[in-house]
Amino acid sequence: MSTWMSVRRWLPVLGGAFVHLTLGTLYCFGNLNPYMTSYLRYHGIPADLTYSSSLWVFAVMAGGQGLSMFLGGVIEKRIGPRWTALLGGWLMSLGVLLTYFAIKYSYITVLVTYGLLFGVGVGIAYVPALSCAMKWHPHRKGLVNGIVVAGFGLGAFIFNQVQTAYINPNNVSPTLDVNGDKYFDDEDVLSRVPTCFLIIGGIYAGMQLLGCMLIRDPPEDQDDAEPINAETDDAESLHPFQTIKTRAFWTLWTLLLANGVSTSFIAGLYKAYGQTFISDDKFLALVGAFSSMCNAFGRPLWGLAGDRFSFRVTMMTLCSLLTFFTLTLVVTTVGKEPMFFIWICCIFLTFSGNFALLPTVTAKAFGPKYVGTNYGLVFTSQVVAGPVSAIVSDTLTDSLGWFGMFCLSAGFSFIALICAFTFNVKKADGKSDL
Repeated sequence: MSTWMSVRRWLPVLGGAFVHLTLGTLYCFGNLNPYMTSYLRYHGIPADLTYSSSLWVFAVMAGGQGLSMFLGGVIEKRIGPRWTALLGGWLMSLGVLLTYFAIKYSYITVLVTYGLLFGVGVGIAYVPALSCAMKWHPHRKGLVNGIVVAGFGLGAFIFNQVQTAYINPNNVSPTLDVNGDKYFDDEDVLSRVPTCFLIIGGIYAGMQLLGCMLIRDPPEDQDDAEPINAETDDAESLHPFQTIKTRAFWTLWTLLLANGVSTSFIAGLYKAYGQTFISDDKFLALVGAFSSMCNAFGRPLWGLAGDRFSFRVTMMTLCSLLTFFTLTLVVTTVGKEPMFFIWICCIFLTFSGNFALLPTVTAKAFGPKYVGTNYGLVFTSQVVAGPVSAIVSDTLTDSLGWFGMFCLSAGFSFIALICAFTFNVKKADGKSDL
């Protein structure tokens, strides 16, 4: 194979990672939440909004992604991965741009623009960029998945810093204390919140256009295109209607649901929790940035582990670690900044593996032909996970406190551990685990 052909095989992987870099700013919500909630409170729309209630934005975002990911797989079959990824990406960017107007009007409009539009756009663009890269590298699905979705994790590393540098350049600390939660009331800081959405929305749209230019399916009649079924010896691929009738599908669906509830709570409220004992806003943004880097680089590492070991063993390890770090997060009040930094980074490093391991095991368990649509079906679990996390947070945080909520989140990760233990799909030899 010529050098150009070798390079050409990696261009869709690079393009997919670049698109996912913008989609992954979904995880910027934890950093933006204090600014957005404080702005809405300050302007009385509504004046009693809390961080826990604001988690509904993240819940709607995750729900929109879960609903539309299946749709992205269907649209890809009609117009191809490049145009599907661009359609979803620009829908997401439109949601960000419209939030400039929405946040001045009401919390409900923010739910529509930065929640629903953003999430639906992410869901449509997510699968085409991922499945296209797998088609070019069918023998290295775990590694390629990990590289593409590493972009998803890396997005918040970059844009958390951009957002905080623009909104709060003087590192002003939140001073308004309401029931132990601290909110910003500095007019200079809050005045920059709406225009921040215009800036980052435009940047996202430009990056998505560049990334999509590199995305294309492999040609069927050229030497550089490996047959998608090469590794499966023409094993049968299950149609989505067949997939949802299997026990394996519902095990994976429940596993992602349980881990999704746990990680939605931490990803959306880690900064709000940190503000209860850390007053340095730039440090908290730095925590968000480095945890996002862990989210990024953890994905190819977990993908490699999934290629090296069985999905069952790798996922059980992931769930065990996530349960431990979530359960002990409250101890960071003793260790202060250094321990908080380490624990949040470890949580993001751990849960990142879900998004490298699950697309791979979906392709292996149900076949490669409908992998985009089948993984979209697995991801519909987040339609439930987001609202469950928001409802639990909104109704129980005041009564249970932070420690109680961390215990509850760890309990969901333990349920995911049980699901991983019961996953029992075998390789073609009928003996070894998938």
